[in-house]
Amino acid sequence: MARKKFLSIAEKRTWLADIFRDITGEYSQADKFKAMIEDTRLAMLDADEAKKEPQQGTLPGIPQELLRHLPPPMPDSSS
Repeated sequence: MARKKFLSIAEKRTWLADIFRDITGEYSQADKFKAMIEDTRLAMLDADEAKKEPQQGTLPGIPQELLRHLPPPMPDSSS
């Protein structure tokens, strides 16, 4: 099986978290700060991607918060 060419956003964020949480002294404070900034950028990209994808089971234009307050659908009485 061929190896993937690129890392996923989750893989990149995991790697950056390891840099940010380093306690061995391998990375400087500047490296940790850069990792934190890059992780924030990737989190924003991930959030933007999630907004673009339509959520399953939602109606367009109606916020999910309002839909949670609706009662469950009534059973079909035609049978």
